[in-house]
Amino acid sequence: MSEYFDIRCGDDVDLFGRDAPPLETAAQDIYHLLITEPMTLLRDPDWGFGLERYLGKQLPPTLAKEIETAVTKDDRFSDAKCTIVRDPNNADNYRLTLTVAVDGNFLTLALVITPDGIVRVS
Repeated sequence: MSEYFDIRCGDDVDLFGRDAPPLETAAQDIYHLLITEPMTLLRDPDWGFGLERYLGKQLPPTLAKEIETAVTKDDRFSDAKCTIVRDPNNADNYRLTLTVAVDGNFLTLALVITPDGIVRVS
């Protein structure tokens, strides 16, 4: 993994322009891949997964595998394991946990999917 730093951002750029180490940058890239609708980036129309298209719907049983496949298309990530679990307290909400292998390290990304949106929780 590269030794340069990138700007820290989640849903928006860090107000103070703080740096993010390479693993955090990789996690940010995965999050943005998942929430970006395909065909929305002019120079890379195939990039993006479009997880928001599933908001308010029952998730297909193949979704975890589709996410793993989408993430490992990026040559920085050698393996990915995704689990999606329905919230026992609210049947409309799901928790998505994604563990990705990056240069011998593992990073874990967790999202909560509700009918109203997607929130990165770790």
